[in-house]
Amino acid sequence: MKLPPAWKIRRELLAVVDQIKALLLILFAPIRKVIYEKRELRDICVCEGERILNKNLVLYLIYRPGSLLDSHYAAINSFISQGSEVLLISNGKLSLFDIEKLKKITWRIIERENVGYDFGGYRCGLNYLKSKDIYFDSIHLINDSIWYPILGKSRIFHHLRDVVDDFGGAVCLSDGKFNNSGLILSFWLTINRALFDSEIFWDFWRKYIPSGNKTLTVKLGERGISRHMNKEGRVVAGLFTLNEFKNAIESADFEQLKLTLRYASFTDLNFQEECEDLLLAFAQNESWRNTSINFINKVVSKRNFLHSFCYPSIAIMGVPFLKKNNLKLQIEMRKKYVAAVKNGDLPMPEADIFAEIVESIDVADQPMAFR
Repeated sequence: MKLPPAWKIRRELLAVVDQIKALLLILFAPIRKVIYEKRELRDICVCEGERILNKNLVLYLIYRPGSLLDSHYAAINSFISQGSEVLLISNGKLSLFDIEKLKKITWRIIERENVGYDFGGYRCGLNYLKSKDIYFDSIHLINDSIWYPILGKSRIFHHLRDVVDDFGGAVCLSDGKFNNSGLILSFWLTINRALFDSEIFWDFWRKYIPSGNKTLTVKLGERGISRHMNKEGRVVAGLFTLNEFKNAIESADFEQLKLTLRYASFTDLNFQEECEDLLLAFAQNESWRNTSINFINKVVSKRNFLHSFCYPSIAIMGVPFLKKNNLKLQIEMRKKYVAAVKNGDLPMPEADIFAEIVESIDVADQPMAFR
């Protein structure tokens, strides 16, 4: 029997180790909760920025040892251009150069210890806002695990205001506006004021304990908050959903379908071979069209549509960001994205952002010994 690829074996082994660590951490959760809550807001450094807070706020969570990237500043400037002010949370110390530069484009800056990944920073920032009784109409919790914006003049905040009435975000992995299995991906969460003021919202954050364990952060944080909101009957809505993706594919013309397949990303050999066969058999008839759409729907029933099909996500749906993860599928997706941009099939983002994306592929392709 043929063994799975080495990268897949390594990933599964690491996942098992992380799950064992998670179980041990759960046992000591009550003690950790008491210790953490005593120091969460005590051990932070707050710096006033020059911007004045308005009714829309972005809590921008970054983790960047050393100097910030140009893409961090591009993201903040895009937030501001769409009418939002920024509370920047840094999981780690910032350089004096970056602090001085950030003061000009942020409302406030918080430096904290790198505890708990994005949800640790989110919790700290939210508790800080509550402790200071800061008023705003809505808040977006965004982390720097995405390159944003990759499309010029993004209007994602405007679109989110139309879609999210309660709790939601940029991406919902469900097939409807709200669903008991709806999962809002945590790199972009949107919370309106009424929810922020509710006991339901703070009941989740009081129970949540930031952890350095990735398994716990995903299970109790990202999945936990969506599960909590669904359980409490809150309306969970995402701007980019599987249903929206399927609608985009159904409305695509022949050329768009061909480009969807040309720039598709797979880690499954069977999917890869089936996609190549469809491209070779390309014909402008309903039989090819229906077969291609059925294939695409089969893939997205098992894989994240954003990572498998970057072309329609960006060109048709208007998704203005790209994930930074160094998992195999995301790396393959970025390779296809770069190829599509170089071929003129997707728009070129800002030069600095594109250079970072290209560099991320080069680094990921290096042998493990040199990383």
